[in-house]
Amino acid sequence: MIKALFGLLFSMELMIILTIIFAIGTAVATFIENDYGTETAWAVVYGTHWLEVIMVLLGINLAGNIFRYKLYKRDKWPSLLFHAGFLVILLGAAMTRYAGFEGIMHIREGETQNLITSSDTYIMAEALKGDKKVSASRKIRLSKISSNNFALTLQLEEGPVVVRYRDYLPVAQKKVVPDPAGKPMINMMILKGSGEPTIITLKDKELYDAGEMVIALNQKPQNLSKPAILITTTPEGNFTFTSPKKLEWLKMADKSSGSYEADRPYPFESGRLYSIGNLKFVPRELYAKAKIKIVEGAPQAGGRRMNTASYAALIVDVSYKGEHKEVPLLGYGKGSVGIPNSVKLDGATIKLSWGAKLIPLPFALKLEDFILNRYPGSGSPSSYESKVVLIDKENNVEMPFRIYMNHVLDYRHYRFFQSSYDMDEKGTVLSVNNDPGKLPTYIGYLMLALGFIWTILNPKSRFRKLARAVIKDAKLQGATVLLLLGTLFSQTPLQASLTQPDPIDIAKNIDKEHAVKFGDLLMQNVNGRIQAVYTFSNDIMLKLAKKSSLYGLSPDQIVLGMIIAPGAWQDIPIIKVTHTRLKKILGLDKKEKYAAFNDFFEKGKPGGYKLAKYADTAMHKRPIERNEFDRRVIKADEKLNIVYMIYTGDLLKIVPKMGDPLKKWYSVKEAIETFPPEESQKVRSLFVNYFAAVDEARAKGDWQRADQALQAIKQYQYDISADIIPPKSKLQAEKLFKRLGITNKLILVYLFAGFFLLLVIMARMVKPHLKVKKVMHFTEWIIILAFIAHTIVLALRWYIGGHAPWSNAYEAMLYVAWAMAFSGVVFMRFSPLVPALTAIIAGITLGATFLSEMDPQITNLVPVLKSYWLNIHVSVITASYGFLGLSMILGFFTLILFILRNPAKYPNIDHSIIEATRINEMTAILGLMMLTLGNFLGGVWANESWGRYWGWDPKETWAWISILVYVIVVHLRFVPSFKKNYPFNFAVASTLAYSSIIMTFVGVNYYLSGMHSYAAGDPVPIPAYLYYIIAGVALTIALAWRKRDLCHQP
Repeated sequence: MIKALFGLLFSMELMIILTIIFAIGTAVATFIENDYGTETAWAVVYGTHWLEVIMVLLGINLAGNIFRYKLYKRDKWPSLLFHAGFLVILLGAAMTRYAGFEGIMHIREGETQNLITSSDTYIMAEALKGDKKVSASRKIRLSKISSNNFALTLQLEEGPVVVRYRDYLPVAQKKVVPDPAGKPMINMMILKGSGEPTIITLKDKELYDAGEMVIALNQKPQNLSKPAILITTTPEGNFTFTSPKKLEWLKMADKSSGSYEADRPYPFESGRLYSIGNLKFVPRELYAKAKIKIVEGAPQAGGRRMNTASYAALIVDVSYKGEHKEVPLLGYGKGSVGIPNSVKLDGATIKLSWGAKLIPLPFALKLEDFILNRYPGSGSPSSYESKVVLIDKENNVEMPFRIYMNHVLDYRHYRFFQSSYDMDEKGTVLSVNNDPGKLPTYIGYLMLALGFIWTILNPKSRFRKLARAVIKDAKLQGATVLLLLGTLFSQTPLQASLTQPDPIDIAKNIDKEHAVKFGDLLMQNVNGRIQAVYTFSNDIMLKLAKKSSLYGLSPDQIVLGMIIAPGAWQDIPIIKVTHTRLKKILGLDKKEKYAAFNDFFEKGKPGGYKLAKYADTAMHKRPIERNEFDRRVIKADEKLNIVYMIYTGDLLKIVPKMGDPLKKWYSVKEAIETFPPEESQKVRSLFVNYFAAVDEARAKGDWQRADQALQAIKQYQYDISADIIPPKSKLQAEKLFKRLGITNKLILVYLFAGFFLLLVIMARMVKPHLKVKKVMHFTEWIIILAFIAHTIVLALRWYIGGHAPWSNAYEAMLYVAWAMAFSGVVFMRFSPLVPALTAIIAGITLGATFLSEMDPQITNLVPVLKSYWLNIHVSVITASYGFLGLSMILGFFTLILFILRNPAKYPNIDHSIIEATRINEMTAILGLMMLTLGNFLGGVWANESWGRYWGWDPKETWAWISILVYVIVVHLRFVPSFKKNYPFNFAVASTLAYSSIIMTFVGVNYYLSGMHSYAAGDPVPIPAYLYYIIAGVALTIALAWRKRDLCHQP
């Protein structure tokens, strides 16, 4: 019995079951968080004992399997090292969870603080009777979909005081309700001037300061500098009032109105609007006897929710010596100190509160200065720091220190991180933690990294055994296509010129050499980054026309022409339109691809914008409700507005302002209208001279004067803003980057080479004696050259932007495509199938960035992303997506080979299946190692940036789920029931497993809330093609299942 129990406890089957439960539970938690909030997700999943039990069982299972599979043997030490690393990390996580704590410290400039507010929420109670005082607290997490039950006991001499859970209201309000034992109360709405209305409850003997005057109930204020409106109750339970000034009244039911004289008593009635000066108030409910009760819901006025901070409420039952009382405890949620309440039972006073704890530190911090640096132009925060003085009187320490993002203060086991700041920039918010689990966690991370590297190098590891088997048994020869090297940088269809539709000559009369010089002019983009106008022109043309040139004109010629001669360009088709219904509305022929600015308007009808009603309808829909036509209308409307802003010059921020604190640049029109007179005149003179010179050049053909006028503008830019202008080498690099357009050309190279190579490989399977070795090597070199060009693209973006090129969705996809190609180059020597498949996927990934209208602009970074740990984390984890993507491709390709199986006719296919499975397992192992290492490196970044390696953010959670999924995939070979038909089972598992990566990389970004999310507001609709992909994969698996009987395990 005991042996059987231990056999089950240490079995691989239990590990897989527990891992599946862990993955499903945390996946569900991300959707719970999206719908119900973070606290609910913690209460239901992340903070529960059942999740802890699963982690403990997984730890025990892992420890047992270390002995079961004898990982302590010398040839298995690498595997022992990283498996033991997981156990050490689990130990560190337990120490952090149970012995550590975190919170925030808020300090204003010039103030000293030694208290932190805990991030956890507690129920706190203190009981006093006579000279006996006892206190207790308990950490709790509450939600509307969990039981929430708890009990807190305080032991007095005469018996226990017990505090029990009764109810939880996540959104609550104080409501006045009648009570025969109560006191007079008035529920009233007050409006001061043009501000938001405020709901107040005026209690008996209370005052309310309404700004211009005071409102009092049953109390005559003494020694007040303000006049008072006095409200009194009569013995019959009615209300009267006197006003210090004459006031107007309006009965809201029948709109009757009148006025009341000053210093005379009048009935005070509900449903009347009283006005005196800028003060207006409406008695909503009048109670002669009432009490305040906590009820669910936010305060409302006129059917709409009030703009006030919402309470949350915990209702508890307090009992002592048989006496019970219900007590409401109000708070503002996680991280906020609660509002105390008290109750008396049988001579004992019980004080209660629910919220964050105030934790005293053995030292204090004084904030000398808070400094916020902003990006020029946009004003977005670039970095911020707190200059503090650490004061430890106990140890006689007084030490100045600068705390800023990724630069923390460590002192006496406490770590302080720059977290946020006050809106007036006069105060700082520091996150604080005390984490005893940091050292073992970091040791575990190190063991993981060393173990993974050692495993790859270990000749007796599974990875190296598979590699030897592939090299030894590989007989499959690939093929390639004779592809000219010049294709990489030749003109492609993505940039080919249209057949000229006879545009107006004046629109084309822009000298190409002068346009190049105009492209060298500097401007500030919407993010505050200084760039060449050519970059702007190129990006604009790609956005408008999906190509960088039209009608044989360069982007600079087009943009300059649109500014100089907007009337001419308004009749030239420049906005790409593909939707049939949209073409019909604009009056275009079905074959036409582009629309002119004037096509969007009814001729001879002022304001006759053809898309007005369609755009208005689309904009008023939630994103998830918009159909394809709505989205196309919104895009077309956006493009039209861009064109208009080019005509007016509003988009070109090319004029710096002298002494501007934000170092913002302005359009010519803005500069002339808003700059000081002398500076405005200087700008006017520069640009009047330039435009006159351009008009003269277009008429005479001599552009020398225009070149000189343009140079004067460039010199003006340097004279005013030389300190924020990038080095010329960066500007030239960006110009080269844009002109070459390597990214778009790589799409065709990758796809053409990959698909052709794949077709020849398939032909080689049918005819094994086909000799194509030289062509194969030539094609592999083409793919290698494409990969080198791809690497240059990333390096250029890194150099130009000043940060690693994975800061937005476009760059992330660019890097994933690079990682795909990299994995193909790494595994190229094992089989030509690998570079063929990775080239195809790299091309498709790059194509997705082009077709999905992701923004390719190089942008600034937010402060928290300025970290070398982030660079390492993102590079490793995103590269893992490339290797796991290759695993998915190989798995799907293997399923296709299963469908084509015919041992009698095509005996080589079975060998190809075995070879593909071996390579697949290698890529899955390597990808899992990189994914795991990258994920935990992200923990290091997070811990060094804001003091928490793991917060169960949806992105973090799905990255962890992906690790769990691939842990299952690479351990399937240890499960007896999966050993049968292993190649088929592994192909299916590796194909389906990548869905977790897609969810991590795309789904979380656009469909779940969280700090990593790109989406804002409602989620975007699920693409219709996704359902076809799912159906196609399911059909492929079903067809392959019929021929799955291939038992050889690689």
